Order: sequence, then C-alpha cells, then structure tokens
Amino acid sequence: MPKALSGIRVLGATRMLAGPYAEMLLADMGAEVLHIELPRIGDDSHYFAPLIHGEGSCFLAANRNKKSITLDLRKPEGQEIFRDLAKISDIVIENNRPGTMNKWNIGYSQLKEIHPGIIMTSVSGFGQSGPYANRPGLDIIAQAVGGLMSLTGEQGGPPMRTGNALGDFLGGLFAAYGTLTALYYREQTGLGQHVDAALLDGIIAVLENVIPNYTALGKVTTRNGSRIPGVAPYNSYMAKDGYVVIGVSSNTLWQRFVAVMGRPELVDDPRFASAPLRVANVEEVDAITQAWVADRTVAEVVFVLNEAGVTCAPINSVDKLVEDPHVIAREMAVEIEHPIAGRFKVSGVTPKLSLTPGTIETPPPTLGQHNDEIYRGLLQYSDKKIKDLAEKGVI
Repeated sequence: MPKALSGIRVLGATRMLAGPYAEMLLADMGAEVLHIELPRIGDDSHYFAPLIHGEGSCFLAANRNKKSITLDLRKPEGQEIFRDLAKISDIVIENNRPGTMNKWNIGYSQLKEIHPGIIMTSVSGFGQSGPYANRPGLDIIAQAVGGLMSLTGEQGGPPMRTGNALGDFLGGLFAAYGTLTALYYREQTGLGQHVDAALLDGIIAVLENVIPNYTALGKVTTRNGSRIPGVAPYNSYMAKDGYVVIGVSSNTLWQRFVAVMGRPELVDDPRFASAPLRVANVEEVDAITQAWVADRTVAEVVFVLNEAGVTCAPINSVDKLVEDPHVIAREMAVEIEHPIAGRFKVSGVTPKLSLTPGTIETPPPTLGQHNDEIYRGLLQYSDKKIKDLAEKGVI
C-alpha cells in the first residue's frame, strides 16, 4: 500500500526525544529517515532507564521505521559525509543547541548553498532566536517557563509536570507540522527553508484560553485539579475498584445525570439550576457525585452513564489501556519485535489516512545497522574509504 511520504528522504541529526519523535512521525508516513548516531555510543536515549534487555525503552518508543547510521559530525570528515547525504536528501532535522550546526559547517545557510531546496528543521528548547535561545532546554523547563506547570496540580498544591514529556512531544509534533508545511511550499516553488520549532513555543501554543483570559479579563488561571471553569460536575471520582471521569457540560446532561442517580429533585434545586450555579456550588456537586460513584464499580458507572448519554469514562492505567477494545480496534497499541529487546507493544500510528495510511514496518534500528546500505550502497563509497573512516572513528 502506498505511503504519503514515500520518496522523501530525511537526514536526522537528533537525539533523546523531541527531534527523534519528529523524525518518527515522518517515517510512519513513509519517509526514509536516516537517524545519525555517534559511533560506538549512539543516541543518549539508548541508556535511559528503564531498559528492556539492555536497550532504553525511550529509544524504542521513538525510533521505529528508521535507519541508523553512525557518523561523528564533530569531525571534518563527518561533516563532509553529512553534506554528501544532504545533497540527496529532502529534509534535515536536528535538535542540537542553536549555532551548533553552523559551527560544524552544516547549518542551513551552508547547506542551502549546495542544495537550495533543502528543508532544515531545528528543534530546541527556546528556539533559534530570543534572549533564551542559548539556554539548555528540557521538557520540564518548557513546561515551567511556558506556564503549563502553573496550571497542573491540585488546588492549593505545588505546580506539577504532566505525567509524560509533553513539552518534548509537542516540540516534535510542531516540528513535523512545520516540516510538512515547508515541504508543500517547496513543491510549489522549489525553495527550501529553515523551520524553527521550540519546545517552549509548543507548550504556549496549546494553553487554550489562558492568555486571552489574562490579557482581556485580567484573570490568572491557577491549578484546579481536574476541574475546569464553567462546568460541574467535571472531575475524577473514585469508584469501588478505580477512578472514573464525569463531565456534565449542559443542563440537558445534568437532567440525565440526576435521573440516573435517582435524584430527580436536584433538577429543581436552586443551587444547581444552571451551569454557573453548579460551578458556584461545585463542592456540593462533587460531593453528591462522589457519593453515588463510590457505591459502584468503574464498569457499572461507565455503563449506566453512557447508556443515558452522560459523558463518562474510566481512567485507564497502562495495563487496562493496552487491553481496551477500542484501543485495539484503532491499532493504537501495536506489537513489534526488536532483535535485542524482543516483543513488546508501542503506541500506534496517528492520524489514520484513508488512501495512504501510515504503518509500523520496522522496529527501532540497532546502532549503525544501516551503515553498509547507506555508505556502500547509497553513497557508493569504496571499501577502502569505509575502512579508513571506521578506523578514524568517523563512522
């Protein structure tokens, strides 16, 4: 079956998570991605715990469908090889500190001289410009500076990072979005360009209405657990055997909800007659809801509320997530086999395309697995040149 990005070659000078994730999104849709790793050492995420038979699960989660080549970009010979590859590639993705690629003579201004159509996407903590550009950036830094941590956590509690590396994933997602936008523009004009994706920018871009709420209304949004302004009940609640979430976003849903609870008198209760009143009395609303949920199992709550058309769902831990029939039907937890780590499941491909769906074709590569294919095959380097480069530690 054809892939949307078949025929597109991506040269990836990335490591850890944000850059590799951007590469993976393109690889899932058919791009040939050459993931560059340091000789003998490789991507840092090979070593991040927990390990699966000695291989970092973080690397395994973000590097499927790629080819791994070893190349030391700090050495002049490595830079020359990179330029050889860039000449026959469409896209370069890198997530080094701003200025590093220029220092290595393979920055965008240098590459476009030899390939005007090249697209270079740079992923960094704070972007390629601005007073913080040269600061080191990690997921937690982006979440902190970008305001997300100030919104996350229980009311009155400390700021919290989200449970996964959302800053890294958003940085990679927006990097892929910008790359594909630039690729479309190149199809129209023949011109490549430099795409600047920052983890901080990605966090700020998904703050919903937090910024206009402050700039227009003077309201500083604060931590409020799972509750949101304007709707109640809208929270997590503890059942006999786990947690559920319930969201009652209209008067119609409130009427259905109280009917299911066997509390029809609450419809006419003046404390709960409208959404603003329910929010004003949210503690009472949550207490009523919690008391009803506490007497039932998760399955019972979810079944009866969904049957009544009230928005409700279980809070799945990962063991339940991978066995969820809808997740299985959507192929969002897919089993792969890796030569070192063995068989395990990874997140599936999204979004789903009707004509050119993305698929998981190959597991994450082992270090330098595709050196021979790329150096001897694609670049047609001689055996002697490959041997010399290996002896010098360039590959």
